[in-house]
Amino acid sequence: MTDWRDLDDLLEDEELFVDLGRDEKLFDTSRYADTVSRLAQTTSSQRRRMGQSFDRYRDLFAQVHADLASGKRQLKAVEEVENLNRISQKNPIKQGNFYVDKGVMLHVARLYDPETGQDYPASTNRKHKVHVVYENGTANQVWLLSLISSLYDKKRQGQFVTERLEDIDLMGEGVTTGHLYIVRYAGQDQRFLDLPNLYKIGVATDLKKRLAGTETQATYLYAPVQLVRSYEIKNLDAHKLEKVIHHALADKRVRLQVADAKGRAVEATEWFVVELEAVERILHQILITVTKD
Repeated sequence: MTDWRDLDDLLEDEELFVDLGRDEKLFDTSRYADTVSRLAQTTSSQRRRMGQSFDRYRDLFAQVHADLASGKRQLKAVEEVENLNRISQKNPIKQGNFYVDKGVMLHVARLYDPETGQDYPASTNRKHKVHVVYENGTANQVWLLSLISSLYDKKRQGQFVTERLEDIDLMGEGVTTGHLYIVRYAGQDQRFLDLPNLYKIGVATDLKKRLAGTETQATYLYAPVQLVRSYEIKNLDAHKLEKVIHHALADKRVRLQVADAKGRAVEATEWFVVELEAVERILHQILITVTKD
């Protein structure tokens, strides 16, 4: 059965839907209970075997698995809200993306409007449909909302596959695109104080505003923080730079749990146990590589 608290959070994310008025009846999820509870069975039964038409996708899946094995790509849980992982207008479902639904990798082969037939490179519009190809040689045409709901069903353990590092275009316009910052925990929880070289690495457009009121934000462990480094990012996409740095520090990442105001456990995932010099070396190497290219 779907975790309805998570599905409610998903449906109430205003960034998820575009060009639609806020219909209050839409957010009464009780009327979807029967549909969603049978989602796994119906989507599976409606898939069709592709036969020889699957041949052109076979190599794609093989390459993705090779990239995962070599570290060029990573698997991320879709419910992680950090690192732009949450599906939203800023991080939409994209044509060409790969996801994992209940252990089966799938490829978004096409995003389109079923009424007009127009294709879209990326979308969060519930009126759109998706042509999904699965690595087991089957395919399906599903509503975009159904795909998202399935990925967010906790029992299906939805994941997405990151882009290859070399495919991420870091170059931006000749303006400041953001600030990369490194902060240290400055609260009173001894668990975090005892972790040597514990830092949060993030990106903000307005650094002062971003670091205001950290005591009320789960990503900062509901605590004050101390700014130890900040870098103005110019001529690069700051958010993509953050993604590359987080990827490079994947083995240094720690998942920290804190309790929110209601006593529920929440995770913060942008924290790393790493020496500052190591972060600076990685940043320096990225800038040299991008400038050289």
